[in-house]
Amino acid sequence: MSMRKSLIGVLGVALLAAVVFTLYTPAAQATSDKLAFDPPAAYLENERNTIAIVDAYGDGVVYVAVATAPKVVQPNLPPGFEQFAPFFGPYLEPPRKGTGSGFVIDKDGYILTNYHVVEGADEITVKFHNSPETYKAKVVGSVPPLDLALLKVDAPKSILRPIPLGDSDKIRVGQKAIAIGNPFGLEFSVTEGIVSAIRNNPGAESSLIPQLIQTDAAINPGNSGGPLLDSRGEVIGINAAIINPNGIPQFAGIGFAIPINLAKQYLPEMKAGKQITEEDVIKNNPRLGVTVLPAQYFPDKVRERYQIPDHGLVIQEVEKGSPAEKAGLKGAENFIYLQTPNGDVIELGVDGDVIIEANGKPIYGINDLRSILFSLKPGEAVTLKIIRHGKEKTVKVVPQVLH
Repeated sequence: MSMRKSLIGVLGVALLAAVVFTLYTPAAQATSDKLAFDPPAAYLENERNTIAIVDAYGDGVVYVAVATAPKVVQPNLPPGFEQFAPFFGPYLEPPRKGTGSGFVIDKDGYILTNYHVVEGADEITVKFHNSPETYKAKVVGSVPPLDLALLKVDAPKSILRPIPLGDSDKIRVGQKAIAIGNPFGLEFSVTEGIVSAIRNNPGAESSLIPQLIQTDAAINPGNSGGPLLDSRGEVIGINAAIINPNGIPQFAGIGFAIPINLAKQYLPEMKAGKQITEEDVIKNNPRLGVTVLPAQYFPDKVRERYQIPDHGLVIQEVEKGSPAEKAGLKGAENFIYLQTPNGDVIELGVDGDVIIEANGKPIYGINDLRSILFSLKPGEAVTLKIIRHGKEKTVKVVPQVLH
């Protein structure tokens, strides 16, 4: 091959490469992509699902605003200082304002939210997404110990967009979770994550709430009362609390929601106008039928003498006919009397069974035991590890609702 032919060949390849390069420069490619861009087809499947849910049910989430009127209040003096009350006259407590979230559950205008969002409010208003109007709302019923409140609003049915309630018993760790609410007063914010865990109440909320849904979907102050949704667009929880190791009230990847099945359990009574007390909640849940005192109440010398461990619940009394009696649990037969610093005398049963574990989890106080009992399914037994006269024993009990 001649040098001239080789040079022509090289130049030809170079020219072809230049033409190809010109045709596929980034600018040309971007123009081509822009012309071929099909928005619906470009979204990922997960994005399409989130957008569809927000479009379908987002308008069912409401902005809740609360206000208190100025009040004349008496000072709250510590014990022992009551005689100084005449020197501390009543004072005017200034009005307070707050915001939170809620969601519509039916066309009758019922809205679920957290009790702490509306607690003590003299005026409650709600605002719907994409609507400039505000509507007055009132608390119809509530379950303060479970942080639940039901509002009623007189609004046109055309703007009431109920969100379907799901089944929180079927939640799987790792599934998608969407939180919608009004964090820091910013109306209609959507965040997404997963269900991180289903936990026995870690103390983030009332101890009578047996379990909480943990999520990493961003939850901040103002999200309280808003819905946590699954990929079907159904409410699986009511966003209620956050945990932050720095003590700052803002998202740190750990948020908690009250399972929606707990709210569904009390909806009929709330719609009937009831305010359900802590005593009512306890009576409506399975119990062992025992009266107990924490082991920490007992002086060290008493615990040593009667072989009471350093933690657990000492059974004082067993109700007749109760699950505890049927399982053979024993109450105290011997008692001591102690005088408290303020002069009161208390009676302590010292030789009853001591519950130290329930279903493998250590028991330090009554709330630890309640958390486990309230999370059981009907007819499900709990395995208790007890100390009886210094010896360990395992007992199975099927808790029941006792009236």
